[in-house]
Amino acid sequence: MPDLSLDAKGWAVFGLRGSGKSWFTKSVLDTSRDHLIYDPLKEHKGYNRYVPTDRESKEELAGCIRRTVIDGVKVTEGNKGRFPTRKPGQTWKPDLFVIDEANQYIEPKPTRMPRPVRDLVDFGRHWNVSFGVVARRPVQFNTDLIELCDHVFFFTLKGKNDHQYLESLYPGLGDTVRNLPPHHFACLTGGADITLHAPINPPSHPAET
Repeated sequence: MPDLSLDAKGWAVFGLRGSGKSWFTKSVLDTSRDHLIYDPLKEHKGYNRYVPTDRESKEELAGCIRRTVIDGVKVTEGNKGRFPTRKPGQTWKPDLFVIDEANQYIEPKPTRMPRPVRDLVDFGRHWNVSFGVVARRPVQFNTDLIELCDHVFFFTLKGKNDHQYLESLYPGLGDTVRNLPPHHFACLTGGADITLHAPINPPSHPAET
């Protein structure tokens, strides 16, 4: 992980398949025992995850956010193994929530974001939730969410449209990301500062499945 805190922050990760974004995401999950990742492709075995029954359903994602992230889960004797930081009778909520393959659910404008996603963007900081999204290409994503993030991490992107969009975010960002060495990444912070980072160390559970 880069030397920065994602506590109660909004953040996003973009990169092509095999670029390093999955290991990065797992390394972020390693920073909190109270994490939850929405895992439609079943790539995060070993982590606290929600695997949807319908990986294309926005409604299922919305329900997961409402029931688990916003309302919380009542800890019982039967499920306490999943929530080691809480005792039976207490309510568990994640302080780190990540949506993998987020472009499936958060589409480019003018399509509106699902309401619970908008709530996390608007109120996550007040709820003390770090909210992250993981996707391949920023041009296939909601630009409002990208521009509201505290930190945006970019692994290698080669596409012309992605390059143009990154240049519009910050002059020179498109060239920087296009020329990254394998598994290196760039971070745009606050829309005004770019830092470059070497490949991260292997996470606790590096295997995809």
